[in-house]
Amino acid sequence: MRFRNLKKWDNPAGCSALVYFAQLLDEMLFDFSLDTYKASVMHTGLLCREAIQTIKDVELGNIKAPNVSHVSAELLANFEKDEVALALTSLPIGAFQSVLKNPKTPLKELTTVFELLSLQLSPHAYRLKTEELLAGELTGAGSVPRLRRLARSYVTTLIAAGFSSTHLQEVTKDFFYYGANRIGSNDAILDYFALFPAKPRAFTVVFRLHDVFEHMAEAFAPLKIKIARCLPTEVDLSKYPSFASGTDAKLYGVVSKIDVFDVHSARRAAENRVKLCSTLISLFHHKENPTWLSECVVKDDENQAYKLIRTPINSMRKCLDLHQPVASMRLRILMSEFSLEKNSFSKFVRSAQLHSMALRSDAEENQILNLWISLESLVPSETKSDDASNIEHIVGSIVPFLNIEYFERLLYNLGRDMLRWNRVATKKALRSVPGQKLTDKLVKLLVLSQFDSERIALEGEFKDFHLLRDRFAYFRGVFSSPAKAVEALDAHRLRLEWQIRRIYRARNIIVHSGQTPPYTRALIEHAHDYLDSVLSTLVKLASHPKTVNSVAQGFKHVELKYGTYYKSLAVKDLVFDAGNIETFVLCR
Repeated sequence: MRFRNLKKWDNPAGCSALVYFAQLLDEMLFDFSLDTYKASVMHTGLLCREAIQTIKDVELGNIKAPNVSHVSAELLANFEKDEVALALTSLPIGAFQSVLKNPKTPLKELTTVFELLSLQLSPHAYRLKTEELLAGELTGAGSVPRLRRLARSYVTTLIAAGFSSTHLQEVTKDFFYYGANRIGSNDAILDYFALFPAKPRAFTVVFRLHDVFEHMAEAFAPLKIKIARCLPTEVDLSKYPSFASGTDAKLYGVVSKIDVFDVHSARRAAENRVKLCSTLISLFHHKENPTWLSECVVKDDENQAYKLIRTPINSMRKCLDLHQPVASMRLRILMSEFSLEKNSFSKFVRSAQLHSMALRSDAEENQILNLWISLESLVPSETKSDDASNIEHIVGSIVPFLNIEYFERLLYNLGRDMLRWNRVATKKALRSVPGQKLTDKLVKLLVLSQFDSERIALEGEFKDFHLLRDRFAYFRGVFSSPAKAVEALDAHRLRLEWQIRRIYRARNIIVHSGQTPPYTRALIEHAHDYLDSVLSTLVKLASHPKTVNSVAQGFKHVELKYGTYYKSLAVKDLVFDAGNIETFVLCR
């Protein structure tokens, strides 16, 4: 989250709802935002389509039947809170609840219900209704919670429709902050919607290829790839002399007739064809690696516009790295203090190797498979009960790692955002608040009445930074009582369970059917984050002062610690105060 200058806004105070919407989208589309603040992978309409596909995969034997009940439960939970879906369906939600909740409902009947819902919640209808509700809220009451829900739904809808998140980010920043247009009122939202066409356009993409492709050029004609030393006459790369060449020394691969919504999606679709060619070449030719330059030029066939596209950010890289000094310190601790018994150390190293393999790969399938195997291989089998399925055991083992650090992570992120926004005002507000860490001070400022004057003074500095004001108010609400904090933990646990199961289903679909779900990139980011959390916690526990001696002990320790923390937080009539706030919020 960052504050961007509003110099192109004629009256930001008069359209604060649209300012909030712009700031929300800016954070949501930023590659390195926390997963919590990014758009959801699914909304109700997409869950209907996923449920139909899940049933097909069960019938084909690719995945097991219990997956259907998990998808149904997630769909129903989302449906109940999704005002877009509720507005589009002709029947009330109660008409579907008994069928979806009944574990004995036949798969054919479930399929019929999901198809009925999917028809009414089509991507086009869902997008139009979301835009209608957003426009009404922005020009009407401007409810922040409602805008937040609708904005997340809108981004999810656009990405599912085929717009790349990179394109959405570029268009959003240009429209609201850096482009030539002026923003005079909340009605500008209609101009923003118009930037996303309903129909795709045709693109042509030019790559630079390794020489080995030349000998196979004729074989790839059915894929609409022209491989030659000279460019076709309809392609003009004069604006990119470093990319193009008038000599015969360079081999071009021109991928044509790509119907998508934006240049980044065109690049991805074209590169998938090139990857297929590379894979096929490798079947018959092993000595040379059929590679290509990461840079490419994309041509919009409709308006004859060209754009040089550099290497996109790998999904595995969309995480926050430690600063070099901190990373060096952590590595020294790992090498000098980290120790596990022999079998556990081998298990840990193998998991780390799979993590490294995922980092080095640029194939989504390899990334998600290596990440899942790394996670699954870490989870100790000796703690699995006889009546629990493998996925239930994995979910139950991983969630405590992620939930126990949930509040600490969110507060640390908030503190960093506040310092980036206004270091002077933030430090002034925290100066008189006791605590060793930023998160210690911040949670006390948010919760304890003795710091009301400092908090109110800080809130007065937020001014046009409506997203920070909303985030600050949200955490004050979450930590207003232990009961509210427990609710937040429960909601996060449920989202984690859904997502881990989705990663598991995606892994099974890739392995057994050869198909890659369209939302795999988002799942890679989540799986990577989960794995990093588990590995880093195990390193801490097995370093000085040493708490565990094996991976199994590490998992059990976290399970017991989280169970104790959760029970103590859920004690009736508990109240946060200066003596317990760090213990009960930050699990110290």
